[in-house]
Amino acid sequence: MNMCKDKSTSCKVLAIVSGKGGSGKTMLTSTIASILDESGKSVLLIDADFGTAGLTYYLGLNEVSNISVGLTNIFSNKKSTSLDSEDIIENLNSYKNTSFIGVGDHRRYKESGGQNFFHEYFDDFLTIIKEKNIFDYIVIDCRGGIDEESITVCRSADDIIIVAETDTTSFQATQYLVDVLYDNGISDKITGFFINKVFDDPSVIMRNGAVSFKCRYLSSIPFDLDAIKSFIVGEIPSISGTFSSQIWNGLCKINSLNDIKKPIMKPLKSNQFSIVSFKDVKINIGSYLLSIVLFLSIFMILISLFMSNDDLYSNLWPFFLVSLILSIFTSSDKVKKKIGSYYIKLLSIFKS
Repeated sequence: MNMCKDKSTSCKVLAIVSGKGGSGKTMLTSTIASILDESGKSVLLIDADFGTAGLTYYLGLNEVSNISVGLTNIFSNKKSTSLDSEDIIENLNSYKNTSFIGVGDHRRYKESGGQNFFHEYFDDFLTIIKEKNIFDYIVIDCRGGIDEESITVCRSADDIIIVAETDTTSFQATQYLVDVLYDNGISDKITGFFINKVFDDPSVIMRNGAVSFKCRYLSSIPFDLDAIKSFIVGEIPSISGTFSSQIWNGLCKINSLNDIKKPIMKPLKSNQFSIVSFKDVKINIGSYLLSIVLFLSIFMILISLFMSNDDLYSNLWPFFLVSLILSIFTSSDKVKKKIGSYYIKLLSIFKS
């Protein structure tokens, strides 16, 4: 098994934040958990977005059976002393080693003044979970923008990962987020930033972001229609898709994530984003493979014509047939996607 670095044993807490809502942070958070899970790590996903509970509703579509319980069941009861998490942890259907704690009932949290209790005891809550020695990683989805709960989560985290978009509004909101983290004395925990929903060459935003956000650039993630379709219906993006692969390559730059497998696919080059933004990478791979075989088939036909002999037609008909079939296949995205999927699976087996 290929690893990024040597294994580390302590449980690490990752806080995923963004300057504003709608950045794709929730889908990215669930994919980070999926990548860690794929690497054989035990993960606890926590939704700490008390404003929209986006991760809770997303996973509630297919992954968990009960989203009525969660953090609010603990942090709305000021008399609670045990902070027991066992009753609110849910298993996730599509993951091997990942569990989930949702938000729970928003109204209970607000009406009971749970904010104060959350700020006072959240770090103790995480400490208790860590001491149970069940999880390798705790990944927390914070609210889009920055609020008091998110600051509390960031104080308790080992690493803060930022999700930004390429537009001016998101860039300015992310700068404000970083300023708030600096003002609260937790900027040293900022590990790096992802650029999400990239349509074109991200080189400029990569450079400007590294200066303005004062942290490392991790990776750019193309606008991936297949990943978005998965999100809409409550499915986890494919681990072998472009969306996940770009996140995976970014995670391998983080020093504390030193025991995850290497990604199957190499990171995209800056000039490739406009090509893959609206198309599944599997379709692109399938197209390339079919094109190569078609080229070889036509090349063999030309060679045979050049080296003409008495039995020309009996030698050429297999190449004509292959060329005809390949020409038909190249017009079908479904066939190209299937071929691309097989190629990625074979590549994964080979690398393992």
